[in-house]
Amino acid sequence: MDKLDKTLVSTLAAEGNALAVVRVRNAWQLDRIERHFEVLARFPFINSVGLRCDGREATRLAAMQEVVSVTAQSRVRALDVGGNGLPTGAECFSAPGAGRLTGRGVRLCVMDTGVSPHTDVSVPRDRIVEFHDMVTGDEFPYDDNGHGTFVTGVAAGGGVLSGGRVLGVAPRAEIVAVKVIGASGETGAFTILEGMQWLFDNFRRLNVKVVCMSFGAEPLASADPLKLGAEMLSRSGITVVCASGNSGVGHLKSPGISGEVITVGAVDEDSKVAEFSSSGVYQGVYRPDVCAPGVAVKGLDAGGTYALMSGTSVSAPYVAGACCLLHEKYRALSPREAKRMIIASARVTDGVRVFRL
Repeated sequence: MDKLDKTLVSTLAAEGNALAVVRVRNAWQLDRIERHFEVLARFPFINSVGLRCDGREATRLAAMQEVVSVTAQSRVRALDVGGNGLPTGAECFSAPGAGRLTGRGVRLCVMDTGVSPHTDVSVPRDRIVEFHDMVTGDEFPYDDNGHGTFVTGVAAGGGVLSGGRVLGVAPRAEIVAVKVIGASGETGAFTILEGMQWLFDNFRRLNVKVVCMSFGAEPLASADPLKLGAEMLSRSGITVVCASGNSGVGHLKSPGISGEVITVGAVDEDSKVAEFSSSGVYQGVYRPDVCAPGVAVKGLDAGGTYALMSGTSVSAPYVAGACCLLHEKYRALSPREAKRMIIASARVTDGVRVFRL
C-alpha cells in the first residue's frame, strides 16, 4: 500500500515487527488509533503517534481511512566527524564582523545531546534559561556526549574562559537546551519528535526565536516525520537551522531535506566544500541552502575546556547564531525572511553559497 513506507516494509519483513510513526488527517483522530493499538508516544503537533506493530497491524493501519502514512522510526545521529583536544596556544575560533549585535535578548534552542554549564555559557551570568531532558529526565543541565555543548558554543559561547579568543557568533544569546540524544550520539526518531513536540508546546512561553538541529537521519521517501516536525516548527514562527549531513554528495539527511528550514553544509577556512559535507537534490530542489565554517573549528568542551570539531554539526550553529543576530536587529523577523537574508548574505564561491560573518 502507498501509505506504508518502504523502509518500514523492509524492516517488518526482516524482523517481524518494528517501531513506526502513524500520521492521521486530524489530531482528534489520534484517539481512535490509541483505542485500537498500543501507543508508545504522542506527537499531536504533526497529527502522529509512535507505536510498535507487526506486518498485519501495519496493513490494518494503512487500511484505515483516517491514516495518512505509516513510516519507520529512523535512527538519528549527531553530525560531527570527530574532534580532539585543543592544542595549547592554538588560535581559537571567533566570529568577526558581527558589529554591535550580540544576540542579546534572543533565545536559541539547541536540540542536541544537552549542554554542560561551561564557563562560557554560565559566567558572568547563567544564560541556560531552560533545560529539558527527553532522555533520562534529569532536571539540571548536563552533556554526557559533548556534542551539544560544542554546538552551543559555536552559536553562543561567551569567550570568558579564553579571554575572548573562543567566541560564539551570538555570545549574549540565551539558551534553551533540549536533550534528545544520549551519550552514544544516537537516538530514535521518537525521542527527537518528543523534543520537537515539547518545543512546539513551550516556545511561546520561552520566546524561542531560533532552533539548531545538528543531527540527521536517512530520509524516508514520503511523509518523513522529522521533516514534517521541523516544518511545523518553522510554520509556527521559529527559524529552524539544520545540518545537511556528513555523508558527502547525494546523501542529504533529514530534517535538512526540507525546503522550509535553513540547511547548512560545511566549508574549510579556504571556503572549499568539505568532502564529508552532504549535498544533493530532494523533491527537485538542491540543498544545502548555504555552507559555513565546519572544518577543524575550535569550541567548547563539555569537560570545561576547549576542543576541535569538524562536521556540518559545526556549520549549522554558526548560521543559527547569525539568525540570532538577525532576530536581535529585526524583532518581527519571520523564518522565511531570515532564510532569505542568510542566503542573500552568502557569497558564491566556485558555485557554492558560502556564508561568513
